[in-house]
Amino acid sequence: MNKYRFSHRAMATVFELIINCPDQEYSEGMAGEIWKRIDILENELSRYNPNSDISKINSLKIGERTTLSEHSFNCLEYSQTLYDLTDGAFNIASGALYNCWLNPDKSLKNPTTAEIELAAQKSDISNIILYDDYSVGIKKEGTVIDLGAFGKGYSIDVAYEMLKYWGIESAFLSAGQSSIRAFSNNNYSEGWDISISNQNNYDQKVYNCKLRNMSIGSSGLSKGNHIIDTKKMKPVEEKRGVWVFTGSAAEADALSTAFMILDYDLIKTILKCLENTGVIIIEPNQVTKVSDIVMLGEIGCDMNLLLA
Repeated sequence: MNKYRFSHRAMATVFELIINCPDQEYSEGMAGEIWKRIDILENELSRYNPNSDISKINSLKIGERTTLSEHSFNCLEYSQTLYDLTDGAFNIASGALYNCWLNPDKSLKNPTTAEIELAAQKSDISNIILYDDYSVGIKKEGTVIDLGAFGKGYSIDVAYEMLKYWGIESAFLSAGQSSIRAFSNNNYSEGWDISISNQNNYDQKVYNCKLRNMSIGSSGLSKGNHIIDTKKMKPVEEKRGVWVFTGSAAEADALSTAFMILDYDLIKTILKCLENTGVIIIEPNQVTKVSDIVMLGEIGCDMNLLLA
């Protein structure tokens, strides 16, 4: 069986697709259709596109509604479920606090207490009203939705469903280094080679594994203080690295963001509510030691520790 590799830039990152398939032309056709779908999703989900569904929500006034695509509506509905599951740690409505605290280059501002409190009021997910006809309204103007911690994983899940529909039985999908979904059966391979590195020192490999029929979502602060703790009303500062292993790439992305915020007891409580889901957390150090690693829940694959 041949492997065909494709890449495509979207959502401010590079998507990669590797397909196990006997036919190159068929593989190229599938990749082309997947990239078209991801471009459509980006146009619907990006808050930086002024014509996207999300931008339309962010510009709503009280009493107004906007009708969403099925995918956009699904993302909001799914995100509200994950908000409840994570006790509010995963919050797609945190954009007002993000804008309050962070400059475009993700350096920190110095907002006043009044500015922070006003932004926190606008960062309440209950400000979003979902209706049965796929339309959305808001309770407070200035609410800013951002699907950055969800949209890439959701797009990978959509691509996965397309590949399965076309009869593909082994493939690897990724968006940058943070969102991965891989699947395979025994006739094709034992799994896809994945490594986990120290978030504060990418030259140090910590684990490798064979990923099979599972997704990984990872989060860290190597690109700045971009994760907002809406309960504390400020950016997360602790530079732990988080890798969540579960079935859905969107869910893995969301949980990895939430687990950057939550303490270990709350993480354990959430994992008890989920099947076949686990997390590896590496506490911040320039050189990772075994004592810096916390593994919780069901990882679902054999992890080969690379540390002495």
